[in-house]
Amino acid sequence: MASAFALAMLLSADCGGSKDKKNPPPPRIVIEENESIQDVGERFVLDAGQTTDPNGPQDGLEFQWRIVSGGSDDTALDDHCRNDANVVCTTNDDDHCSTDDSIFCHENDDCPSPGTCVINSGTSSPDCETGICGLGEGDEGVVATFRADVAGPFEVRLTAIGDESNATKTIELNTFPSLYLVGSLLQFGGTEGKLLGPVADADEFTTEPVQGASDPANGNLVIIDDSLDLVRVFDLRTGTIVGAFGDSDRQVNDPAALTFHPVTNRLYIAEASGRVLVFDDTTQLLINKFGDVEDHPTALRFSPLGDDPDLLVVDGTPGVKVYDANGVAQGVLGETATATDEPVDLDFLDNGTLLIADRTGKVVRCDSDGTGCGSFSAELDGMLANGSPTAIAVNPSAEFTDNDVLVTDPVGQRVIACKSNGNGCATFGETDDVDSEYRDIFFAPQETPTTASSTTTTTLD
Repeated sequence: MASAFALAMLLSADCGGSKDKKNPPPPRIVIEENESIQDVGERFVLDAGQTTDPNGPQDGLEFQWRIVSGGSDDTALDDHCRNDANVVCTTNDDDHCSTDDSIFCHENDDCPSPGTCVINSGTSSPDCETGICGLGEGDEGVVATFRADVAGPFEVRLTAIGDESNATKTIELNTFPSLYLVGSLLQFGGTEGKLLGPVADADEFTTEPVQGASDPANGNLVIIDDSLDLVRVFDLRTGTIVGAFGDSDRQVNDPAALTFHPVTNRLYIAEASGRVLVFDDTTQLLINKFGDVEDHPTALRFSPLGDDPDLLVVDGTPGVKVYDANGVAQGVLGETATATDEPVDLDFLDNGTLLIADRTGKVVRCDSDGTGCGSFSAELDGMLANGSPTAIAVNPSAEFTDNDVLVTDPVGQRVIACKSNGNGCATFGETDDVDSEYRDIFFAPQETPTTASSTTTTTLD
């Protein structure tokens, strides 16, 4: 009995004494990012070059990258030139077939059966200054890149394989809200204005889009189609048609304007007659009638003041009309009746300043209660002609760009962007001369994204 106890103690001591040997410290992963938030259409660059292995040389580390969530079916880590890891490449020249090296190929179908294409057997790449492209190696390098082809977030995991242990780190990357131009339905990068193209199903399912907003619950695009008298929904990431917004197709007649409540997320739809209906954002069912506003409303917004904010309405006649939470008319907001001539849209800066787009060729600035009105930007007004602007939107990513306030200019066939102080006005990115009637603009999703990271480790026996 005593010797059995002694043996057990000896084995226990052995285990304890070899703990450090069997559990060596893991590699210390460092991922440097060019930017943790990018416009859709831009590239993320992730550099693990500062990662170290306490158990061996740094150049002995192996890396395995993976996009574990987010993106589309086409989102993938880029391949790079073997002689220049900064250059993205997609093909090689002079790859040959396995059964006949005189037959060059790019994929297996280029080779007579049963031969296959021997990828990376080539001598050069049209994308690389010298050497070939490391096809299929985009997940193995110290540096990994990928294009954010749809809205984020993207979760990316790196596994660092060292001499005696592994480590894993996961980071979350996101995208800025994109800008959508209505009168067509085109998507642009939200901070720089790069044209990303039409929303996938828009041409087929929106004959005459006139106004849009993003659903705050999921970012999906909610669009009024004037010719079909419908409110339709498109998926934020794929651009595919989701359908009508709930039972709005049966309940709404001649929709003219819409907005989401900032607290409840309920959708308010105004008909051309002035009737305003309220829909639940989760079930998308009609809740009740909010009330009646003046006919032919062109835009709805909620005031940033109070816990139960007023609904503000413009309808092309002077002034911003105010309706309380019960739908009861409260008159005209402050001095807006004398400051405007033909208001068509409105929005608020982060500090509560009210901006009103007036179709007579100006943008009016007022305090949030409608007092202290004046010109927002003499520079902008000088760029606008009668008939513009038709819409205005404040950039939710204003902290990251000087393109803070955007207005549609159908006369000039462009979207104009200005700083929040009214200076630095210019055409926004590639928004000029696109196939659009420039009726409305909106951002989706409405909240500026955040980033996060986490680290885990594993040990090799």
